[in-house]
Amino acid sequence: MAEKRGQTVKLIYDFPTQLSTEIGYEDGFWARVTCNRFRSYNGLRRILYLNEEGKGEYKDYNGPVYYFDSNIVLKDKTKKGYVYLNDMTPKPQLRVGEDHFLNDERVREQLEK
Repeated sequence: MAEKRGQTVKLIYDFPTQLSTEIGYEDGFWARVTCNRFRSYNGLRRILYLNEEGKGEYKDYNGPVYYFDSNIVLKDKTKKGYVYLNDMTPKPQLRVGEDHFLNDERVREQLEK
């Protein structure tokens, strides 16, 4: 199905995708994210590994940062947060019957950008 959206290249994952991936915010909050978002976040990142005893252990991840939905490595490390190619964030597309989302200010702001 990704071919219909123009994504014909297989994305590179330099980390084990079956493990829990998390990103860290400046206020110390950690959030679990998908592997695609994890590889495109320029900031604190960590992966939950299981040791021999079966207990979870977090390890910081310092691998390359890729532009979202591409295999192009980010060279300018001054950008923080998610990095998108050409600085274009994907806009949400509303389907028929989803007009009630327009009442939400956050969704409305993203559609207007």
